[in-house]
Amino acid sequence: MNIIESLIRILGIPQNTEEFKWTRTQTYKRKMEWVKNFWIAGGMIMLIVAQPAFILVTSFFLTFLSFAFLEKEQQDS
Repeated sequence: MNIIESLIRILGIPQNTEEFKWTRTQTYKRKMEWVKNFWIAGGMIMLIVAQPAFILVTSFFLTFLSFAFLEKEQQDS
């Protein structure tokens, strides 16, 4: 059991919600790999540029993209 699963259990977060089930799908895990690769590439670029303002703006932008990319698509009913 990893640390995140331990926190979920300790805090009593419900695991039967649609949003929680989304994080267990193959699509989500594939998207998480893309996000990881974006962060690695972005981190390398931030190290090369080494300007505090650039690092801050790039970090905020990558955070926004991460949340937007991992968002569950809405299904039309």
